[in-house]
Amino acid sequence: IIDDSVDEHHHYRRALRDSGFVLVAELTAGAGLEKACQTVFDLVLLDYNLPDMNGLEFIDRLSQMADALPPVVMLTGEGSESVAVEALKRGASDYLVKDTDGAYLRRLPMIVERTLAAHAQQLETRRTQELHRAILGTVADGIIGIDHKGDVLFSNPAAERLLHCESQRLSGRAFRDFLIEGKGEPGDEEHPLFLGHGGEVSLHREIDFFRRESGLSFPAAYTASPLDFHGDGRFGWVLVFQDITERRKVEEELIQTARYDTLTGLPNRMMFNDFLSKALARSERAGRGMALLFLDLDGFKAVNDTLGHLAGDQLLQTVAQRLVKSVRAGDMVSRLGGDEFTIVAEDSQPE
Repeated sequence: IIDDSVDEHHHYRRALRDSGFVLVAELTAGAGLEKACQTVFDLVLLDYNLPDMNGLEFIDRLSQMADALPPVVMLTGEGSESVAVEALKRGASDYLVKDTDGAYLRRLPMIVERTLAAHAQQLETRRTQELHRAILGTVADGIIGIDHKGDVLFSNPAAERLLHCESQRLSGRAFRDFLIEGKGEPGDEEHPLFLGHGGEVSLHREIDFFRRESGLSFPAAYTASPLDFHGDGRFGWVLVFQDITERRKVEEELIQTARYDTLTGLPNRMMFNDFLSKALARSERAGRGMALLFLDLDGFKAVNDTLGHLAGDQLLQTVAQRLVKSVRAGDMVSRLGGDEFTIVAEDSQPE
């Protein structure tokens, strides 16, 4: 309590006697500032008219000196509502007008309770926001909020890093500026993210292409969950996405390893069998001939035994290159293993 009237101190104590608070009273703003900087108070009851400074100056000084401004209830005389409004602008939580019949004292417990409840809610909201920011900041996946119009509401650091775009430049932008569909064509109104919806379903895309701020694109997989950001029935999306460039590279390498010979780069036995079955079907359907040649290298074992496996590998690579140059485009040269090669030549007639 900061009020220059000892009688008022007694009035406040009687009004709040059942509140359970420990009340500390000071007669001047200076003494109140000193005490407020030494002790963490749940609430400050502040009279506007003080001998050394007014209540507005007290709030300004306390805001500068304290780490966090405690809830302040400004007490003003009748006809000073404009002062109360200015106090709210400067950080006061509420105000109470001192009327001559003392009715304000009966209202004081309710005002204190309401102010403390609102302050507690603000603290909880702030903690929740800080928690959300911390979570968003530590997640490796990009996270973006998109409203019902398709504009970006928020983003986490990972999204800004993946899109090469700072949060200030990302917020408010149309997300279609950053989206290219799977075939590399610019995203349009028909993309599922930009169709109106009632929040019934989520979206999962194994691959779309996102465009960075620089114009470069990258493959992305994402999940989009519907969310009514403003509680008005207009649903947007929370988009969680990953850059899958490395994953696609690994997948392509696995496909290459599974279907191609690692030494020569020719199709391997698996790809040969697949190609041969399809070539036979095409040949039979079209009534055309087809040639199938099996080749091996005479004396290859002697090369390995006398010159070493490195020389043998180089020989196989040279043979593979020469065979590929010797056939037509569309014919298949494959390596079955060891020194065995095959050639499948469609549309061939025996001579």
